[in-house]
Amino acid sequence: MGRSPAPRSGTGADFAGDFRPGPGPAPGPTPALSGTDAAPAWAGAALRVLPEAPEQTLAEFNQPEAAARLAKLLTDLGVSATSATLVGGGRRQYFVHRVTVPAAVFFETSQRLTSAWRQGRHFLLRTDPVGASSPHNARRETLARRAWQAASLAAGRQRRGGIFGVRLADQEMAAVLVRGARLLGGTASIRSRPGCLQVSVTSVSSDAALLEIATPPLRAAS
Repeated sequence: MGRSPAPRSGTGADFAGDFRPGPGPAPGPTPALSGTDAAPAWAGAALRVLPEAPEQTLAEFNQPEAAARLAKLLTDLGVSATSATLVGGGRRQYFVHRVTVPAAVFFETSQRLTSAWRQGRHFLLRTDPVGASSPHNARRETLARRAWQAASLAAGRQRRGGIFGVRLADQEMAAVLVRGARLLGGTASIRSRPGCLQVSVTSVSSDAALLEIATPPLRAAS
């Protein structure tokens, strides 16, 4: 699903736009689902920086829309980011969609993304009860929607009949999607597949709930 130091498909890059980094994790207990204070794959990217390169690869994706979206979000945050498509292979060509940032801001940018991911994940998975009309509940629903949109954008959706799912390599993102489906009025399951995890929507409480989860993936503004 992409190459190191890239975020694995569906790591919730949109958390960086909808849950901006703050001084620390969102309040609330760490839920049992989390296990560890996990971070997305780019958190280890700093260990593989090329010191002489003017630009550093921050992420690589299989889908061009995902790279364009991340570059747009970073630009909106004041980071000069660009996306480009690379072609590899011989007869069997493959495409890698890469997001790069200036080397001078690579460490800071990767840390901001990691912080945003951790805060969004903590906030979405927290299990303390909140009222249906609470701003915290609305924020969680927004994060749940963004998580499904980001996963669909980066990984592509697999549809079978009226139910659909995504394939990804990240267990933490899979847990986020299961929780997100529940918050939006549905249920989802995780199944192991060769080389990936399949997260599938298994039921919804209403057509409106399915629409919430199946909202078309976010696109970069032209």
